Amino acid sequence: MGAKYANSSEEAIHEAAIEALANEMNCPIAEIKQHYEREYARLEEGARVREFLSVCATRHTRENLRHSHG
Repeated sequence: MGAKYANSSEEAIHEAAIEALANEMNCPIAEIKQHYEREYARLEEGARVREFLSVCATRHTRENLRHSHG
């Protein structure tokens, strides 16, 4: 899939969020990345302010994984 980030600085922010979430959830980075990027793409569609996309994508990914993993 691979999300399209605005620049390398933004990509680094999202990669750090993915790694932190993988550590927190004790899940493989690849699994978290797949869920995160799907959520990021969904949120990005209507986003006017990009600065909070990583926070929102992280929160939504965490909630979705908690519900799916019970």
